Amino acid sequence: MGEGLDGPDVDGTFALEVAPDPDQVRTARLFAAAVARHFGAEEERVEDLKVAISEAATNSIKAHREAGITEPVTVKAESSRGAIRFSVVDAGPGFSAPPGPVDPNNPSTPVAGLFEGSLGLTLIQSLFPNVSIDRNETRGMTVSFSVEVEDLKNGEE
Repeated sequence: MGEGLDGPDVDGTFALEVAPDPDQVRTARLFAAAVARHFGAEEERVEDLKVAISEAATNSIKAHREAGITEPVTVKAESSRGAIRFSVVDAGPGFSAPPGPVDPNNPSTPVAGLFEGSLGLTLIQSLFPNVSIDRNETRGMTVSFSVEVEDLKNGEE
């Protein structure tokens, strides 16, 4: 299992704002991977995380660009005992989606109209079944999911 330079902290919040530019998807992916490795995530889960963050960030950036929004997309990581909760937050026009977790009984069908032209949500959900999609209070959407991390469960290796 990987470990941060000084060992994993039990709690912490990290955030990265990226411009709504497709070239910034790589930056979001590298940020998420670095945070996960810091907290001791297994490399296989880090690879899954990179795919999920790429899909969520791509769709958020696309929403910003199509709506002419220049505000950044935010990638957040919040650690607590046993997991890191990753969120991709945008300020786009949003879409109609049921709040809260995606239906685990229907993992292969995205919400109607969601991520048109891609399998973004389906792919994220197949990697992290605890995906939630929520409309933000003012505007935009947040896609969140958790990555379990053994080091955070035990507090030490």
